[in-house]
Amino acid sequence: MGLETHRTKEGGMRANPRVLLVQSDAVERELLGTWFEMSGFDVTGCPGPTAPTYVCIGDRTGRCPLIDEADVVVLDCRIDSDDVLEGTSAYDLLSLYVSSERPVVVLNAPEIADLFTEDEVAFIDREARGGVVGAAQRLVSER
Repeated sequence: MGLETHRTKEGGMRANPRVLLVQSDAVERELLGTWFEMSGFDVTGCPGPTAPTYVCIGDRTGRCPLIDEADVVVLDCRIDSDDVLEGTSAYDLLSLYVSSERPVVVLNAPEIADLFTEDEVAFIDREARGGVVGAAQRLVSER
């Protein structure tokens, strides 16, 4: 990743790229977050849509406030709202992130993978080396 700098929403600069990591499972979110931190990323974790309404803030307001500081979004599409068939779906959440014009890396989304182009979304496997972290690093360096 080199000595690149990344702009904050206030116009300041920071050395590390920031990943918005959306993962409903807390243990998995912690593991993935650790992989990103070990690779030089700052991490903002989000559980995605949760009970009782399973509607995320971005779906209610039209924008996700957590994405303002993110250089890349990593979304695991195994979200609670899809399990209960209520609230913000994985498709709607992914559409929201794609519309933010940030690079998006997606895990576990075989049923919606063909609804987005490779220019919009990188669908990858979860493994640390060359998988999710490698995809995020490539997308940030291409911006």
